[in-house]
Amino acid sequence: MDHEKPAACVLDASTYVGFWILKGLLNRGYTVHAAIQIKGSETDIVKKIKEMERVEERLSVFSVDTLDYHSILVALKGCSALFCCLDCPDGYDDLIVDLEVRGAINVVEACAQTDSMQKIVFTSSLTAAIWRENICSQTDVDERCWSDQDFCRKMKLWYALAKTLSEQAAWALAMDRMLNMVSVNAGLVVGPAVAQQNPCSTMSYLKGIKYANKLRTPSETIPCLQLCFISI
Repeated sequence: MDHEKPAACVLDASTYVGFWILKGLLNRGYTVHAAIQIKGSETDIVKKIKEMERVEERLSVFSVDTLDYHSILVALKGCSALFCCLDCPDGYDDLIVDLEVRGAINVVEACAQTDSMQKIVFTSSLTAAIWRENICSQTDVDERCWSDQDFCRKMKLWYALAKTLSEQAAWALAMDRMLNMVSVNAGLVVGPAVAQQNPCSTMSYLKGIKYANKLRTPSETIPCLQLCFISI
């Protein structure tokens, strides 16, 4: 007799990466709680998820506000895993950076208060690891690398700053609460679809490249990052 697979929550399922995680989990037989942040009018991805809920009995949609701790708890109830994919489709500024960091803290704390929770998968960003003054001297990028906060503020790389600070805050709280958390960096997610549906991350990376190119000397080159993709 087959055992029913546990439930997993994807927050925010309406982001580009979150949507494909949701589809992958459903295809593998998991019950999925799609936690969606509703900001303004519904996006095409949100409409698609709600259409899927009508025909997929293993999919439940929850509206959440990451600044509302209790709304997160409702979405997490009964879940054994959380895939955290926070993003702001309308772009980033210094205020949004603070809101995303606070949201990440609330999400991790809600996981700590959910008895069924066994693992958090936090989706990282390449922009959280590579931006600094001496980028041209960088040869390897691994888990020890973080974007320089002062550099991001000086260059107004708000997306990179948000991803750096929110992941660092999530790690600090997860370790304090002794939670089982892993961080997965998807590298660069590119292609026509992501550029149309979630262009913020692509444009933020290109903005950083523009500033890095200005800082380099004629003899320096911006390192080519070799990325590997791991299926987990």
